[in-house]
Amino acid sequence: MAWWPWRRDRTPLARLVTDGFVALDVETTGLDRRRDAVVALAAIPFIDRQPQPGLRTLVNPGRPIPAEATQIHGLDDDAVASGPVIADVWPELAAACAGRVLVGYAIDFDLAVLTRAARAAARPPLRNVALDTRDLALALDRRRRDVTLEHLAERVGVPVIDRHTAAGDALTAGLILLALLREFEAQGVRTVDDLLRLQRDARRRR
Repeated sequence: MAWWPWRRDRTPLARLVTDGFVALDVETTGLDRRRDAVVALAAIPFIDRQPQPGLRTLVNPGRPIPAEATQIHGLDDDAVASGPVIADVWPELAAACAGRVLVGYAIDFDLAVLTRAARAAARPPLRNVALDTRDLALALDRRRRDVTLEHLAERVGVPVIDRHTAAGDALTAGLILLALLREFEAQGVRTVDDLLRLQRDARRRR
């Protein structure tokens, strides 16, 4: 498991919104978290509900990008040839995420890929608390077992921004979280710890 669910975070949800979190997304050479590599990443802070510039970069994976992956995110070998390798990006990524809750759609995949990349680059992995908008949405609707990013965005009334780009998917996930937090607060959920507990319950039901 790439994130650290046993970590405690008693931050009130209101402070999570005002002090901020970092929306995270990666695009990769494929969908195998044990083998595939990063080709683009975004770590975008949201402060007081507003997205900040953050980190948005292509990444040279050091291997060919399969045509099937290019069909999804539009990135081919030429597009990333001049990009930095993940080891060179890592210090900026770590600085962007330092001390922040991470947020993403199906973020366990992103963190698994990044953790393996950090290990290969001899860099310390991200050990942040992480919130998954997919599992949080499932916690609110126990009848569902899965939900796409597009359907989730439509349900909470936020736009899907540049789908299958790292920056676009990160921005969309951040906006979705802000919408979900209103629903959780209306149900009496008060802290990030509460969200983590609900998230774990939803993951077990999937």
